[in-house]
Amino acid sequence: MKRTLPLGRTVVTANDAAAYAVALARVQAIACYPITPQTLIVERLAELSAGRGDVAFANLESEHSMFGYALAASRAGVRAFTATSSQGLLYAHEQLHRASRERVPLVAVNVNRSVFAPWSLEPDLSDSLSQRDTGWIQLYCSSAQEVLDSVLCGYRLAEQVLLPVLVCLEGFLLSHTSEVVDVPPQRKVDRFLPAFDPPPEWVLDPATPAVFSGLPDPATYDAFQRHVAEALDEAGPAFAETAAEFERTFGRPKAGPLELSGNPGAETALVVMGTIGDTARELLENDDLRLIRVHMYRPFPAAELADALAGARHVIAVDRAAAFGALAPLGADVRALGIDALDAVCGVGGTDVTPDTLRWAIEEARAGRVPAAPVWIPEEV
Repeated sequence: MKRTLPLGRTVVTANDAAAYAVALARVQAIACYPITPQTLIVERLAELSAGRGDVAFANLESEHSMFGYALAASRAGVRAFTATSSQGLLYAHEQLHRASRERVPLVAVNVNRSVFAPWSLEPDLSDSLSQRDTGWIQLYCSSAQEVLDSVLCGYRLAEQVLLPVLVCLEGFLLSHTSEVVDVPPQRKVDRFLPAFDPPPEWVLDPATPAVFSGLPDPATYDAFQRHVAEALDEAGPAFAETAAEFERTFGRPKAGPLELSGNPGAETALVVMGTIGDTARELLENDDLRLIRVHMYRPFPAAELADALAGARHVIAVDRAAAFGALAPLGADVRALGIDALDAVCGVGGTDVTPDTLRWAIEEARAGRVPAAPVWIPEEV
């Protein structure tokens, strides 16, 4: 079966949107290993690439080898893609470190799913947030449209700073839920995203043999890691520029590192990620709030977030993941700014996050109940 791309406004899932963005990006190598709830992405890409001689679609025996294939394809000078979820991302952990340290501009989609044990197919952000120190740029999406747009921006950013990008979307809440998405024409995408043109000295070329990733002395090793850190520092401003260029090209808004809404001068500020950002919007109708959705979680937009939170008396960071024995990921990063924020954990294992869930956390913060440890919001709230 061969499928063609839709054009313009169409009703699709976020998994479909991810696959359409990959096709529009003219990806030449796709590495596949199915895992729920990501499988529909690679199934759709299999349909879109069927019978084409300009796309290599490879079925691999595991997520570890899948990422290895995608990294090697990129190092050969072609634009590559892969997608995974939950245990698959964890199984590829070694390859994630390799990708950033070899400066591979790979884009991967992770469909967020709770991790074992016990088994769960439900969404939370534990899988990708546990990989936050691997050197990947991480983008967390709140809609299918944002997934499509972020994949396209991801390639442009990755190839500019030579770092991999992980585009994250919550399983089932986005992956299997249909909504209206505007699929852009190929000519506009080509204008926004030129062909992959990596530095010649970086590409693996049999005609010019070279040794890569040898055993260096400690000072050389240190320099390699420092360069990754410096590239990540550059990625924040570069992404803001990429988002602005996206808006100019496609004529619709594109969130940069942060998305701000509500009253910027409100005394209470809610810092969220992913689909909780859309849930929190319902609170804006009846409450005086600053709502800050972190779209680019790595590199962490510390300076921008500190500015957005300036003057707030009550700050709540909402985490859909735990970091056992410590503050949860987003809460830890917010507190690292010197802000005494309430770190609220909810939605783990797919438990519902409703406006009432968020109101409970807001009331705790306003009452001054801000313990040093994270607070798990009761499921019955």
